[in-house]
Amino acid sequence: MLLGNTNRRKTIQEDCLYDIIGDVHGFANELEELLEKLGYTQKRGIWRHAQRKAIFVGDFVDRGPDSKRVLQIVSGMVEFGSAHAILGNHELNLIMYLTKENGKPIRKPSESSRKLIEKVKDEFEDEPELLKKYVKWLRTLPVYLCFDKFRIVHAYWNDDYIDLIDEYRVDGRFKKKTLKMMADPNHPLCNAINRITKGIEFRLPEDLIIKDSNNIRRNNFRVRWWESPKGKTFHELSYGNKFKLPDYTIPEQILFPYEIYEDHEPPVFFGHYCMGSGQMNPKDNICCLDACVANGGSLAAYRWNGESTINPENMIFVKQIFSFF
Repeated sequence: MLLGNTNRRKTIQEDCLYDIIGDVHGFANELEELLEKLGYTQKRGIWRHAQRKAIFVGDFVDRGPDSKRVLQIVSGMVEFGSAHAILGNHELNLIMYLTKENGKPIRKPSESSRKLIEKVKDEFEDEPELLKKYVKWLRTLPVYLCFDKFRIVHAYWNDDYIDLIDEYRVDGRFKKKTLKMMADPNHPLCNAINRITKGIEFRLPEDLIIKDSNNIRRNNFRVRWWESPKGKTFHELSYGNKFKLPDYTIPEQILFPYEIYEDHEPPVFFGHYCMGSGQMNPKDNICCLDACVANGGSLAAYRWNGESTINPENMIFVKQIFSFF
């Protein structure tokens, strides 16, 4: 049952135990193997568990070979009531590109994101109306879940951003006019949705040239938003970056204030950062569930059994079955 609290945020009372599943990215075979490993069974085409529910932290489409089947699995579970799901930045890219205003996308993605979305479209070549149906369904998903004892978000928990997004969510969905605000860089909703689904990133100094393994220069880096940046080195504050950062203090000129997730707050589970198996549980109340299945890693889940402190022994992994790259 959903309860509205004093700041309008909806809190879900835990009515069972939960399995929180990280970024799937179109890897349907791995998802089904993980669900089996977690004790879920498929009946009449729907995966379910007698005592537990699944929670998907977003980014269940793009990159992998079978986003279509993943959408079928996740939407079926959510509609049946055996799972919850939130939006990640990849679902938002899909929504923004495939939702049209005067025949044009609400927001044009980067070229790399556009190519990923076009591959998803190719999976629906014979069923374009089914893809439209899924896009409409995705617009009904929230960008966070707040339970009594833990929280779910895709990349960054911030109370003010979440409350702002709630103000623009009408009748349990994101309407087209709201999507247009999210796409407008001058609207505060755009900043809120970007931070919630992509995390906090600082811009690197112009004179600091950092290149990734593909020899592409990187201009921004992701940070540990549960720590203060003050006095930290680039290396100390870095989280989920696929390039090496120097171990000297970050200049104050490139810093900006952000809400730090404090030690006393409930455990928060998220995805997005492609951490592999390392540093997924850097604090007792912080847990990343993106084990980088899209880059040859694993699909991860956390079995929540009512505890108030994250227990790394509750992590479950399924290796990528095969590489299609």
